[in-house]
Amino acid sequence: MAVTGEPSGGTGPAPVLAMPPRPARPLSTWQLLRVALSNTLAACDEELFEELVVERRFAWGRVIAISDPSGIKRVLQDNLDNYPRLDAIRRVFEFGSGTGMLCAEGEAWWRHRRALNPTLDHRAVLAETPMLIELAQALAGHLAGLPAGQQVNIGEMFTHLVTRSTGRVFAGDDRGIDPVVQRLGHFPGKYALSDFVPLPPGLRFVDRGRQSRAEARALHPQFDRLFGERRQPSYAGSRDLLWRMVHARDRQTGERLTGPELEDEALTLGSTAVTALQVYGWLWYLLALHPGAEDRLHAELDAVLGGRAPTPQDLPRLVYLRQVIDETMRLYPPIPIMLRRAAAADVVCGRRVGRRTIVAVMPWVVHRHRRLWASPDRFDPERFAPDQATRRSRFAYLPFSLGPRVCIGAALALTEITATVAVLAQRFRFRLAPGAVVAPIAWTNLRPDLGMRMTIEPRDAPARPA
Repeated sequence: MAVTGEPSGGTGPAPVLAMPPRPARPLSTWQLLRVALSNTLAACDEELFEELVVERRFAWGRVIAISDPSGIKRVLQDNLDNYPRLDAIRRVFEFGSGTGMLCAEGEAWWRHRRALNPTLDHRAVLAETPMLIELAQALAGHLAGLPAGQQVNIGEMFTHLVTRSTGRVFAGDDRGIDPVVQRLGHFPGKYALSDFVPLPPGLRFVDRGRQSRAEARALHPQFDRLFGERRQPSYAGSRDLLWRMVHARDRQTGERLTGPELEDEALTLGSTAVTALQVYGWLWYLLALHPGAEDRLHAELDAVLGGRAPTPQDLPRLVYLRQVIDETMRLYPPIPIMLRRAAAADVVCGRRVGRRTIVAVMPWVVHRHRRLWASPDRFDPERFAPDQATRRSRFAYLPFSLGPRVCIGAALALTEITATVAVLAQRFRFRLAPGAVVAPIAWTNLRPDLGMRMTIEPRDAPARPA
């Protein structure tokens, strides 16, 4: 369903939010292929939102979709090593040595994760927060200079912010990293059938993804230079993410990652750094349709910040803002679908999962499941109020996955979003442009298919009637 949406002042019916139409019945193999290669969300039929475990059979074998929190815990945490990613997904992110955390499995993955976890832990993110606030203030200054009523594509606007912030986190003041991050942010794009069917050498010329993967691999020399500089005893630059990666050690073995492993991980982190980019567009879209929530957010910002820029210490005090972010990612999760294949037979939610069965854990479905959430298609930040959140299984909410494979950059992404919205929402209101059509579409991540066109109003301008 592509909708423009009408705002709700809190007394009338809730606005209808943008989502693809749901097939009334399960799709056949060929229907699924045709629909999913255009938009994976449009292949999610009604039964998936009603039943916690759904089993299907297709031409390639058995598929089990799991929305039951206990089953999600089994697949993503308790028996994690038995559920590696599909080979097709691993091939897409196999940049060079094939050791990045989006394609490695088993002990190789654990070794990388143990080494790199401290590079983006709470202390590392806290150190980066003043820079994130500074960049958000620079964006606010730019927006203040735009002509009144000018339409902007929110995705494009925030791409520049995320590219610059990611570049600063990666390599400090080295601006040479920005074009690298920007190129990686477009990877891998839309899937093609050739991503899922390995091609023999003689037919690889038809591989749509081959060029994008070759472009990503061509960035190895740039990262080789950046890592090489940070290995030198004479290096006097900042202890940025790349420096921390060079000096990171596996806590169990004391080993450091090799040069090719570091380059693969840098490419992997760069390609996933913008995963949460579209959260900005969805958040402003939802606030534009729900003026009551927007007013409450403004009241919190005024009370906590009083018109000044936030500090790192302020961010935990913005409780309602975090609820708005969490509810946005419930409705429009950055990672909408996760596919695994059972390495060995298992039992999940009382059902036998045979070897090589594909297991689908789909946040897009889990977050809108009628057995897990009341009025699941309605925007309601109060779901994440502290007293409400404790009543719900933590395995019913997984915008960045869960368990050991939770996105390593999740804390950084949440801090950046919180800081940026705190800065911008103090000064501006974002409104859907007249006639704007919003249509969610997903492959690797979720985004609005036609962009998110909005106008930006100063908060001190007269408010639009609800």
